[in-house]
Amino acid sequence: MLKRYYADMVTDAAVPPAQAFRFFCNVSDWQDWSSVIHRAKLLNGDWRKGSLLLFMPKLPGLPPAPLVVPIIEFEQDYRITWGIDLPFMRMLHRFTFTPVEGGSCRIHHEEWSEGIVSLLTLPVAGALRRFNDRFARELAAMF
Repeated sequence: MLKRYYADMVTDAAVPPAQAFRFFCNVSDWQDWSSVIHRAKLLNGDWRKGSLLLFMPKLPGLPPAPLVVPIIEFEQDYRITWGIDLPFMRMLHRFTFTPVEGGSCRIHHEEWSEGIVSLLTLPVAGALRRFNDRFARELAAMF
Protein backbone atom coordinates (compact mmCIF):
# COMPACT_ATOMS: atom_id res chain seq x y z
CA MET A 1 0.00 0.00 0.00
CA LEU A 2 1.29 3.45 -0.92
CA LYS A 3 2.48 5.36 2.16
CA ARG A 4 3.52 9.02 2.43
CA TYR A 5 4.89 10.89 5.46
CA TYR A 6 4.06 14.56 6.04
CA ALA A 7 5.71 14.75 9.47
CA ASP A 8 8.17 12.56 11.31
CA MET A 9 10.00 14.82 13.68
CA VAL A 10 11.20 14.87 17.25
CA THR A 11 11.45 17.94 19.45
CA ASP A 12 12.52 18.20 23.07
CA ALA A 13 10.66 19.88 25.91
CA ALA A 14 12.34 20.82 29.18
CA VAL A 15 9.40 19.51 31.23
CA PRO A 16 8.23 16.01 32.22
CA PRO A 17 6.05 14.17 29.67
CA ALA A 18 2.90 14.48 31.81
CA GLN A 19 3.26 18.28 31.95
CA ALA A 20 3.83 18.60 28.18
CA PHE A 21 0.94 16.21 27.54
CA ARG A 22 -1.44 18.23 29.76
CA PHE A 23 -0.42 21.43 28.00
CA PHE A 24 -1.03 19.83 24.61
CA CYS A 25 -4.44 18.55 25.70
CA ASN A 26 -5.67 22.12 26.28
CA VAL A 27 -6.92 22.05 22.72
CA SER A 28 -8.89 25.30 22.96
CA ASP A 29 -5.57 27.08 23.63
CA TRP A 30 -3.86 25.84 20.44
CA GLN A 31 -4.82 28.99 18.59
CA ASP A 32 -3.05 31.07 21.27
CA TRP A 33 0.40 29.50 20.80
CA SER A 34 0.25 28.15 17.23
CA SER A 35 0.32 30.42 14.21
CA VAL A 36 -1.07 27.59 12.02
CA ILE A 37 -4.25 26.89 14.00
CA HIS A 38 -7.22 29.20 13.61
CA ARG A 39 -9.42 27.31 16.08
CA ALA A 40 -9.58 23.91 17.77
CA LYS A 41 -11.84 22.13 20.25
CA LEU A 42 -13.16 18.75 21.27
CA LEU A 43 -16.75 18.32 20.20
CA ASN A 44 -17.97 15.61 22.53
CA GLY A 45 -16.27 15.71 25.88
CA ASP A 46 -12.75 15.00 27.01
CA TRP A 47 -9.86 13.42 25.18
CA ARG A 48 -10.58 9.72 24.76
CA LYS A 49 -10.77 7.18 21.98
CA GLY A 50 -13.82 8.05 19.89
CA SER A 51 -13.96 11.75 20.80
CA LEU A 52 -14.17 14.17 17.89
CA LEU A 53 -11.54 16.85 17.35
CA LEU A 54 -12.51 19.94 15.39
CA PHE A 55 -9.65 22.06 14.18
CA MET A 56 -9.24 24.72 11.56
CA PRO A 57 -5.70 24.81 10.15
CA LYS A 58 -4.24 27.88 8.52
CA LEU A 59 -2.69 26.73 5.25
CA PRO A 60 -1.05 29.30 2.93
CA GLY A 61 -3.41 30.52 0.25
CA LEU A 62 -6.46 28.80 1.75
CA PRO A 63 -9.08 30.08 4.19
CA PRO A 64 -9.28 28.17 7.50
CA ALA A 65 -11.59 25.23 6.90
CA PRO A 66 -13.04 23.05 9.68
CA LEU A 67 -11.82 19.47 9.86
CA VAL A 68 -13.51 16.99 12.17
CA VAL A 69 -11.58 13.82 12.96
CA PRO A 70 -12.05 11.06 15.51
CA ILE A 71 -9.51 10.34 18.23
CA ILE A 72 -8.22 6.89 17.32
CA GLU A 73 -5.76 6.38 20.15
CA PHE A 74 -5.48 8.03 23.56
CA GLU A 75 -3.01 6.97 26.23
CA GLN A 76 -2.92 9.46 29.13
CA ASP A 77 0.40 11.31 29.45
CA TYR A 78 1.85 9.36 26.51
CA ARG A 79 0.11 9.36 23.11
CA ILE A 80 -2.71 10.89 21.07
CA THR A 81 -3.60 9.83 17.51
CA TRP A 82 -6.39 11.22 15.35
CA GLY A 83 -7.40 10.92 11.72
CA ILE A 84 -9.25 8.72 9.29
CA ASP A 85 -8.72 4.97 9.39
CA LEU A 86 -10.69 3.09 6.75
CA PRO A 87 -9.96 -0.35 5.23
CA PHE A 88 -8.15 0.95 2.12
CA MET A 89 -7.24 4.45 3.19
CA ARG A 90 -5.86 6.12 6.27
CA MET A 91 -4.40 9.45 7.27
CA LEU A 92 -3.19 9.66 10.83
CA HIS A 93 -1.67 12.37 13.00
CA ARG A 94 0.13 11.23 16.17
CA PHE A 95 1.92 12.88 19.08
CA THR A 96 3.96 10.72 21.48
CA PHE A 97 5.49 12.13 24.68
CA THR A 98 8.38 10.05 26.07
CA PRO A 99 10.62 10.72 29.08
CA VAL A 100 14.30 11.44 28.66
CA GLU A 101 17.08 11.62 31.20
CA GLY A 102 16.93 14.61 33.53
CA GLY A 103 13.14 14.80 33.79
CA SER A 104 12.40 16.33 30.39
CA CYS A 105 10.61 14.74 27.46
CA ARG A 106 10.81 14.11 23.78
CA ILE A 107 7.78 14.83 21.60
CA HIS A 108 7.51 12.67 18.48
CA HIS A 109 5.17 14.25 15.94
CA GLU A 110 4.05 12.09 13.01
CA GLU A 111 1.55 12.41 10.20
CA TRP A 112 1.22 9.95 7.37
CA SER A 113 -1.22 8.63 4.84
CA GLU A 114 -1.71 5.21 3.30
CA GLY A 115 -3.66 4.16 0.24
CA ILE A 116 -5.59 6.35 -2.17
CA VAL A 117 -5.49 9.40 0.12
CA SER A 118 -1.70 9.49 -0.47
CA LEU A 119 -2.39 10.26 -4.12
CA LEU A 120 -5.19 12.72 -3.34
CA THR A 121 -2.92 14.78 -1.07
CA LEU A 122 -0.08 15.10 -3.61
CA PRO A 123 -1.01 18.70 -4.55
CA VAL A 124 -0.86 19.84 -0.90
CA ALA A 125 1.92 17.59 0.46
CA GLY A 126 4.40 20.47 0.75
CA ALA A 127 1.89 22.65 2.60
CA LEU A 128 1.11 19.78 4.99
CA ARG A 129 4.82 19.32 5.73
CA ARG A 130 5.30 23.05 6.41
CA PHE A 131 2.17 23.12 8.61
CA ASN A 132 3.38 20.15 10.67
CA ASP A 133 6.91 21.51 11.01
CA ARG A 134 5.67 24.85 12.28
CA PHE A 135 3.12 23.30 14.65
CA ALA A 136 5.74 20.97 16.18
CA ARG A 137 8.32 23.73 16.60
CA GLU A 138 5.81 26.13 18.15
CA LEU A 139 4.67 23.42 20.57
CA ALA A 140 8.27 22.72 21.63
CA ALA A 141 8.91 26.46 22.06
CA MET A 142 6.23 26.60 24.76
CA PHE A 143 8.50 24.76 27.20
